[in-house]
Amino acid sequence: MSSTCLKSDGYAWGVANQDGEFASRKLAALLRSEIEEGSVYLPGTKLPSYRRLGAQYGVAPNTVQAAMRLLEASGLVTIRPKSGAYVCDSAIRSTRHDVRMELVELRDQLQRTKQELAAAQQTVAGLIDRFPAKGPVE
Repeated sequence: MSSTCLKSDGYAWGVANQDGEFASRKLAALLRSEIEEGSVYLPGTKLPSYRRLGAQYGVAPNTVQAAMRLLEASGLVTIRPKSGAYVCDSAIRSTRHDVRMELVELRDQLQRTKQELAAAQQTVAGLIDRFPAKGPVE
């Protein structure tokens, strides 16, 4: 396992360091490369605890937690409450990506349908306005 320390300037990692990058993003990038290379963490592997990763990389556990959330958002890990973070396998990652793309497409389709319905509603309202509300009925 790597023992890279992310603290290089002595600043707290809750704030951006000199190069403007947050420690959680740096740690997420480092873990991402280790996961994608398969050199340290294989699919299905439980990652070490936040405390242990924090000690290993020289950051606070809440920084590790933020990094894990970034990795979870990108589909690389799954976080199970009271159990830990686990590396997703590539099939799950690609399935998540496919599902996400389908949801984006569905959202776009719903937006177009909403716009079409609004246009139809305006047309019907215009037609209603052309007819008197009360008048002779024959």
